[in-house]
Amino acid sequence: MTMWRRRNRVGLLAVTAVPVMLLVVPTPAAGARPNFQAPFPCGTAIRAESFGHAPALDIFRNPTGATEGQLLVAPAAGVVNQSYSNPAGAGNIVQINHGGGWFTTYLHLQTRLVQAGDRVQRGVGIGRVGHTGETSNGVPHVHFEMAVDRNGDGRAEWGYANNERTPPVFNGVTYGQANSQSFQITSRNCGSAKDEFGVFRPSDGSWYTPGTVLTTNWGEPGDLPFAADLNRNGIDEIGVFRPSTGNWHTVGQIVHSNWGEPGDLPVTGDWNGDGITQIGVFRPSTGDWFTPGTVLRTNWGEPGDLPVAGDWNGDGIDEPAVFRPATGDWFVLGRTLATNWGEPGDLPIAGDWNGDGIDEIGVFRPTTRTWHKPGVVMQSNWGERGDLPIAGNFN
Repeated sequence: MTMWRRRNRVGLLAVTAVPVMLLVVPTPAAGARPNFQAPFPCGTAIRAESFGHAPALDIFRNPTGATEGQLLVAPAAGVVNQSYSNPAGAGNIVQINHGGGWFTTYLHLQTRLVQAGDRVQRGVGIGRVGHTGETSNGVPHVHFEMAVDRNGDGRAEWGYANNERTPPVFNGVTYGQANSQSFQITSRNCGSAKDEFGVFRPSDGSWYTPGTVLTTNWGEPGDLPFAADLNRNGIDEIGVFRPSTGNWHTVGQIVHSNWGEPGDLPVTGDWNGDGITQIGVFRPSTGDWFTPGTVLRTNWGEPGDLPVAGDWNGDGIDEPAVFRPATGDWFVLGRTLATNWGEPGDLPIAGDWNGDGIDEIGVFRPTTRTWHKPGVVMQSNWGERGDLPIAGNFN
């Protein structure tokens, strides 16, 4: 204790005797602001309130009663740098580093769909709106903050007034410049890319999209192709289900072993809205649909039906559907997607062809080498007899 006091006195004397040069640390300059969109699926109507904590916003669904459980999606690409729970404070918390010093933070989430270190693309699910944490006051909403890392510590301050928070910008419009403001917003977070179609050519193990070779000499005759975003990076990987072994492969790895039966038809989808595509099968002999560990549907579909899956309403969750070549009808559970469209011999696909966040049906017609969606020929004179179609965001 005595020695600490002596050193402290020397320090004080030195300060009074010698002029001090203050070290000024420059504030890191922010990079170009990403093209942020509202953190909700395309077309979602929301209400944002600045209340007394501008530029932070509390965001609700329209109608307000639909807020609890609403899917949250990334407003721009980035890497999750915080994902944890603080029940005594802000509840479930996610923060995304969008690069260039730009960050977004989300509080009071019902569930978190991402972990620290996950790379996300714009439009990918990151959580669901809730009212966790004592500071939510039990009201479902997401407390949203946009910020710039001005002190260069690799994160953004949040939850209190500070010089890193900045008024949010969605689709080029600035919000939350002052307290007590209310905004009606329609999300234009309509996907970062359109899906494209492609083929697996079993005869030589080649995979193509129009104008691009995805890979060569991979896959075997008898393999059934699929495309899936298995790691929530917004890019679909090609893969095959090998009925002879029950194995599921992507390039360089086995995704699942000894799962599925001969006669099963592969179908992949994001069955729970967490942003990760899971494998699945339709078993025509029983009308059952499975994903590992879960029965998706029972006694639905007929022998001869061909399976597809898609997000038919933009809620972030894929649903199984079938194309019935005998009648040209397309069904999802409880409703008809299309009637009298498609021909025997057509092979079904589904994709978000225009980037609006909603999947549409389509077919590859091997007899004419044409690709169709209702009312539109997407591609002519491309593909060969024997090719098996795939669809996804491959780049």
